Amino acid sequence: MTRWRVIDAAGGDEAFGPLEPDESKVRVTDPLDSESYVRIAKLIAARADVQLWIDNRATDLEMLSFFPGLRRLGVTSLRLASWEGLRHVAGSLSELHMGDTLRPVSIAPMAQLRSLTALGLHGPVRDVEAIGGLRGVEDLQLRSVTMPDLTLLLPMSGLRSLLIGLGGTADLSLLPRLAALEELELWRIRGMRDVSVLGSLPRLRRLTLQSMSAVTHLASFRDAHGLRRLALDTMKGITDLRPVAEAPALEELLLVSMTHLGPESLRPLVGHPTLRRGVWGFGSTRKNVAAYDLLPLGDPPYGYPE
Repeated sequence: MTRWRVIDAAGGDEAFGPLEPDESKVRVTDPLDSESYVRIAKLIAARADVQLWIDNRATDLEMLSFFPGLRRLGVTSLRLASWEGLRHVAGSLSELHMGDTLRPVSIAPMAQLRSLTALGLHGPVRDVEAIGGLRGVEDLQLRSVTMPDLTLLLPMSGLRSLLIGLGGTADLSLLPRLAALEELELWRIRGMRDVSVLGSLPRLRRLTLQSMSAVTHLASFRDAHGLRRLALDTMKGITDLRPVAEAPALEELLLVSMTHLGPESLRPLVGHPTLRRGVWGFGSTRKNVAAYDLLPLGDPPYGYPE
């Protein structure tokens, strides 16, 4: 369990005491004076695993000048107007997460973060092309970040985990060129209809599809030899699970809020050679119990008879 150390303008000396082993996030909730930032920097300098979160009314990130060598940063200031302060930690930062802002902000300064391996953006943003030069990113999360397609991600040859949500792009045709991709999550992408390319990603291990009602069918997963876990969450257009049953190495299937389906939807999966765990969310105890009777994987659902 990770704990937060929260530091605000009213914090006394105890707020700057040594971090406990399970305190791996330091959250700054008010703009502070220089002395306070120096004290926080000393706390973090001794712990490379600690993440600094600027969670206040800051309009810029010039306070990062007090944090040379910072590796992990999150910024959730609605009033943020500039990322220029990233220059102070450009040589060391390996993880960056961005929250909502009141208006789109240019992320051009992120182009200098050559050591970055994990990036989370919450748009809309300006100058999204800046991420195209971040070749070392392995974990990428894009929320409300608009792109015509996935061209900007192609230089990320080591990209292993990708989340696209709340818009983004409905053109997935370049996914097979992300050769290292192992984990993919797609949710609430406006205009998404065609996900057939997902069946041709041999290294993909974990896949989540959520809240895209215009997607009405899945292509066969017979060539998805790496796929181990598949989650379908509120995918109201999906009625046929036969393409899922063709995934040769599938071990875990989660059907969450799939109330339009019934127990018989699982019949193509009966006898699957590798499937070991299932979660059936069909919207009623009666249907979930019947589904477990047909395909008894994992723990029985709530309300299952003794």
